[in-house]
Amino acid sequence: MESLYTYWSQSKQEDLEAQLVGFWAEDIWQRTECPLAKDVDWRGKNGVIQGKKEIHFNCLSKSINTEIKYVLWQRLEQQEWSPINVWRHFHIHVRWIMEWMNAYAPNVNSFMERSLEKWELSFRSYLAEQGKLTIKQRQYLAKGEIRVTQKDDPKISTLRGIYRTLQEAYDDRPESEKEIWDLRKLGVSLVKSARDHHLNFTFISQPWLRQATKSYIRYCLATQAGGTCRNKLKYINQFSGFLNQLTREIKPNDIDRPLIVEYLSHLAKSDFGASYKQSSIGALKEFLELCAREKWAEIKDKRLIYLSDYPKPNNHLPKYIPPYIIEQLNHHLDALPPYIMRMVLMLQETGRRISEVCCLPWDCLRQDAQGDWFLLHYQFKMKQQESIPISQELAAVIQEQQEFVISQWGQGFPYLFPTPKPRGKGNPISSNHFNYTLKELAYEKHICDESGQIYQFHSHQFRHTVGTQMINNGVPIHIVQRYLGHKSLEMTLRYAHIHDQTLKEEFAKYQGKMVDISGKVVQPDNVMAEIAQGSNPNNIDEQWMKYNILAQALPNGLCSLPVIQGACPYGANKCLSCTHFKTDIRYLDKHQYHLERTREIVEWAQQNPDSRRAKEILKENLPVKENLEKIISTLEVNYDA
Repeated sequence: MESLYTYWSQSKQEDLEAQLVGFWAEDIWQRTECPLAKDVDWRGKNGVIQGKKEIHFNCLSKSINTEIKYVLWQRLEQQEWSPINVWRHFHIHVRWIMEWMNAYAPNVNSFMERSLEKWELSFRSYLAEQGKLTIKQRQYLAKGEIRVTQKDDPKISTLRGIYRTLQEAYDDRPESEKEIWDLRKLGVSLVKSARDHHLNFTFISQPWLRQATKSYIRYCLATQAGGTCRNKLKYINQFSGFLNQLTREIKPNDIDRPLIVEYLSHLAKSDFGASYKQSSIGALKEFLELCAREKWAEIKDKRLIYLSDYPKPNNHLPKYIPPYIIEQLNHHLDALPPYIMRMVLMLQETGRRISEVCCLPWDCLRQDAQGDWFLLHYQFKMKQQESIPISQELAAVIQEQQEFVISQWGQGFPYLFPTPKPRGKGNPISSNHFNYTLKELAYEKHICDESGQIYQFHSHQFRHTVGTQMINNGVPIHIVQRYLGHKSLEMTLRYAHIHDQTLKEEFAKYQGKMVDISGKVVQPDNVMAEIAQGSNPNNIDEQWMKYNILAQALPNGLCSLPVIQGACPYGANKCLSCTHFKTDIRYLDKHQYHLERTREIVEWAQQNPDSRRAKEILKENLPVKENLEKIISTLEVNYDA
């Protein structure tokens, strides 16, 4: 593995020191004077100011003090750490690094004078001698147990982070020539909620393969998401590891069909699943073919991997959340932080990817001419803007979150779901935080599957659940594909395997005016034609989806409660008192008959005022009678016209 410490020089260190001016050059940092912490509330939950107020840079080596100051300043400037985290990390972790440097390397000029491996070994030994080496962390697991797993001491991780930040500062080569790329410096569009913005090529030990892989990943970044490219790099890393195990050195022109067959055998013996193996083989095939075509390496320009080399895909069903688990979750929603609860409600209705929800803009709501709501979001996987219809109830939930964000961050804040204060830095919330909070809820509230094991929530399960519910509720497969934003129909067809049932007919196209329970006209004549002539948010594509997603056929009209939400929560015979109900002239005779029967029931109840049953009948049927009269009056006027 190539080390980067050779790129350090005295002049570069002086340039780095020159960047530290004012507050950042001081040897004592008062948190109340920090330029990037003026609006920070340092009080804890009990209202008491937490932690120490000062940071003292007391390394015997002035240049080491400078490097540590630079790293902390950059973490704040790049919003990788909040001010609270900087002060906390310093007093818990960084101070141990400074004490160790004073004891073991008091005269060293820079961390770059030695490799990271040597520094880690020395620091680990020092912590062990002091009895301060921690290698355990708690983790929630499936069976309702808290097991202990081994993990690096966070002080070691902090040292590693300091070293790598300094590597980037001292290495002034173009980003694409480095061994670790910062995607932000390459102008790559990133998911704002992601915390890792780097691609690490140091695990590829063959120089020719590393250079070719850099060219390959640079090529992929032009059209694919950063996460996709990170996975492809992982697959090439794996191929590099296989080559290392061989007894002979492999050059580019040594890669032939027998070597690939040997690798396929190696991959088949691994514990990876079929899906992982498929992706790994696909990435390697693409890499080798592009190497030959683009001359990144002297790979033979011939077919090396065939379709028959791919393992058979598992016929796995979508990992949807069973209804009894959803019921348990909804029962305990109030135990979640309000912003997490709102995210859950959004995922349950829309089935968006967690990255899309985490990065929703604050102003993500749009309303059309009919008063219906749409959610505007960016699909990072497809790299395109999307707009989907949502219910009035979810729109109200989003508006609550908007008000909460204003109260915490003020007007003009860009994100709907920021990392919560006091540790929030203004970034979108991370998917890891969301998943961990749900798993913690499942453990604390004992949300269990049928076998009694604690249920392990994953955000993507909500997407599978929505797709499954839509299929089961009769939404046509091509509409499900459009709603979920699937590139291929094959992806959507996975949801159709849950139940082999006859799909309901699509919402019938109709002419005429629709009215609600108050008799108010809610839809003009030839609405789709009018929509086609309009502009956003009355986009015809959005409206087409709205009428297919938000409408359910009833014997006497339509229900605009989203079919993806499943059964009606209001019970039977409640439609004539429900704001979701819509109807038109086709059902006039049914409404007239219904009104006649309702009047008879009301008349009987009024004649028997002392009966408890009569009071219940009046309470239920008087609103229905009044609404029917309004509906019929409006429909008859429209019919006569």
